[in-house]
Order: sequence, then structure tokens, then C-alpha cells
Amino acid sequence: MKALTPIACFAILALPACAGLNESNTALYDRVDERDVALAAAAMQQTLESAPDDVTQGWVNEATGHRGSITPTRTYLGANGYFCRDYREELRVGDQVGRYDHSACRDDAERWVWL
Repeated sequence: MKALTPIACFAILALPACAGLNESNTALYDRVDERDVALAAAAMQQTLESAPDDVTQGWVNEATGHRGSITPTRTYLGANGYFCRDYREELRVGDQVGRYDHSACRDDAERWVWL
């Protein structure tokens, strides 16, 4: 069975699977291409770095029509001493929409890493 991976997790960490996600709520991730993943990862980094909570920033792949958005919902200091953010990801593939809640923290290289 193919590993199901959220865009941010795949793009940033390349993990085979992530906690809290299952086949029924991640099927859209199987339908995205490499450019979608790159656009989503860039949007995640930019949004978590600069957007205030509750401000949405989006991305669109003109070639496929796939699109998504990232909305930070809460910013806090993590146990590791780095800033962390909860955020909502929306993914639109064709006429299907998926909404996912994630968290990410800054790492030593000052990049946002999906938890």
C-alpha cells in the first residue's frame, strides 16, 4: 500500500506517514504532483514565518489547477524553546476539498518543520 503523506510533511520531512492522518482523509495527497508539493511547501514556510494568526495565504499550480492555502491559527513557544504554530491547510484538487489541522515548529536552521 502506498504511504499517505500530507504535503508539508512530505516536502519538508519526507516521512512515509504522519500521526493523526489516515487513508480516508488524505486521499487528495495522492493526486498532487511534485510542483504542487513545492508550491505548498513554499507557501507553508512563507506563511508560518510572516503571516499573523488567522491570515490565509494561498498557492496555485496553473498547470494542474490544484490549489491550497495555509492559515496559522495559534503561535506559541514550544517545549524545545522554539516558536511553534498550529495551522489549517486546505487542499483543492478538482472539485474535492480537504481541510487538515497541523502544527509546525522552527528548527535550528530557522525553518518550519511539520510535526
